[in-house]
Amino acid sequence: MARPLASVAVWLAFVLALALAPARAANDLVLPFHPNAVIRAEGVGWGHSVGMSQWGARGRAHAGQTATEILQAYYAGTEIGPSNTVETTIRVLVDRSYRPAATDGSRPSSNGLPGDIMGHGGTWEAEGLSGPLAQGARLRLLEQTETGVIIVDVLDSSGTSEGRFQLPDVLVIKPLEETTRLQVVYEPAAEDPDTPNQYLDTYRGSLVLHVNAENRVDTVNVLPIEDYVRGVVPAEMPFHWPAAALEAQAIAARGYAATGLRPFHPVWDLDDTPLYQAYAGSNHEAISTNAAVDATSGQLVTYQGAAIRTFYFSSGNGHTESNEDVFGGRPLPYLLSTPDRDPLGRAWDADSPFGTWTTKPFALPLLAAALREASDVPLGEIRALDFSDRTGGGRLVTLRIDGSANTTQISASKFMRAFNQFTPTDIGAIKSPLFRIVLPHPLTRPVIALNLPNGQSRYFEETGHNVHHGFLRYFEATGGVENAGLPLTEEFQHNGRTLQYFERVRLEYYPEYAGTRYEVQLGLLGDELTTGRESFSTAAPFPSEPHHRYFTETNQGVHFGFLGFWEASGGLDRFGYPSSGEFQEDGRTVQYFQRARFEWDPVAGQVRLGKIGSELLRRHGMLP
Repeated sequence: MARPLASVAVWLAFVLALALAPARAANDLVLPFHPNAVIRAEGVGWGHSVGMSQWGARGRAHAGQTATEILQAYYAGTEIGPSNTVETTIRVLVDRSYRPAATDGSRPSSNGLPGDIMGHGGTWEAEGLSGPLAQGARLRLLEQTETGVIIVDVLDSSGTSEGRFQLPDVLVIKPLEETTRLQVVYEPAAEDPDTPNQYLDTYRGSLVLHVNAENRVDTVNVLPIEDYVRGVVPAEMPFHWPAAALEAQAIAARGYAATGLRPFHPVWDLDDTPLYQAYAGSNHEAISTNAAVDATSGQLVTYQGAAIRTFYFSSGNGHTESNEDVFGGRPLPYLLSTPDRDPLGRAWDADSPFGTWTTKPFALPLLAAALREASDVPLGEIRALDFSDRTGGGRLVTLRIDGSANTTQISASKFMRAFNQFTPTDIGAIKSPLFRIVLPHPLTRPVIALNLPNGQSRYFEETGHNVHHGFLRYFEATGGVENAGLPLTEEFQHNGRTLQYFERVRLEYYPEYAGTRYEVQLGLLGDELTTGRESFSTAAPFPSEPHHRYFTETNQGVHFGFLGFWEASGGLDRFGYPSSGEFQEDGRTVQYFQRARFEWDPVAGQVRLGKIGSELLRRHGMLP
């Protein structure tokens, strides 16, 4: 029985409904780790949301709050107390595992930059090996081609050699005047945005070069904490922000450094990246930020007399989180989950440009490297991800990973670090734990296998979808994958009708015809795909014969192989009337019918159904 020519209104209404429906987040489901799944992350805020919001500090400062008031709002029950940080030094890793170029020029350095250290603004020396060096002089690291030994050439400001020595396991390079600054030319560093031709590779204090176990050079800046904070504040907060915000940042940065010293570590306490605190050296210092450091010299945030770890972050969308919910461990009374809003209910950090963010859509398997890096156990084949463990404010606490070898949990912060490091940068970053996983193609997202008993369902790993019951019987009786293609969706309801998309067809269930051969029929995909294009030319009537048939209903003819396939595969009941004649489309001979597109495969010498199920879903954004 043929169905009448259908309007596309039903389909367009269906697509519109999907477009307007809210995207499902992964906090109410377990996400199967399927190779065809396409996802994106979208969220609010930037950072872990524990402690002080930097944009919140800005908003509070604009409202007239002092640095002390700002800090005590974010660190409950604390006081601001003095410390000995003026006399305390810190070791900051500023470059890791540099390999100098070969002495004979046969090999460049590991990052293409020359292995130079320069002194500016005053005299300096390589302790015990060089004697005093004038500003503009440099030490050049090279690796001997034959032996692999790292040597140091001493060059004056004109480039003339003044000597050479072998790099010891530990070399201290120190200033001899207060005005001296040391530049690590081989450190990849950005140009200072406020000072042309000045790079963020120049430092107060000393440099200590350590030859590591791989015969590479780790470079550590050793300096008083107060001088270190001068390089942190303008890297963490814009220098033109209100003075109270800059002072709060200086105190928080000082406390984070003072409580992060690691005397048990032989080389360094922290590095210069935002994993600890952003540190940009002396070239990025500003008058306003140095004034904030000087105005708060030696001040720390304390709780019951002891300095606390002053965590801070960019923005939290009007709310902070408790430390135990984000980092784990015991609850700390001064790091509480609290609203961060002004008396009128507006978020103090409402001006942040990072209020909302999203990554680009990406294939789920791109997460594999990040998940394995963050996991402490072998995962084997990753099967599913569970994002449901969240705080009351909606922030992810832990991610559960189900693998064939192990099931494990990782913290949200660990997942974020691994994601941002091990996925392509053009995807974008996950900026805060307050995010959800969005399935941009909810209709076609993969699901888990039903595994119904007695062969009542069949799961297709290729697309992550099931076919079951009546649709499965029809699918198998009409050629299976060969004719219908792989399933692209599960069964779903639309306007009271049960539908399921395949690559080449759409199956539709008609309960009013239950028990007859019309119980399952093909949807009118051919008509829907060709709606809106120029009308097909019609054929002049001709008498039908074994290899040619004319259809007065649509004024089209079907011939030879296409006619033979139409008749052998279900004819009018299955495919409906022809809506076009044969013609060339994208280099193929095709013919459209109400429910299909026939294509001639010259290599196989046979007719196939075109993948118009895929095309229609992709046209309407339901398939990547």
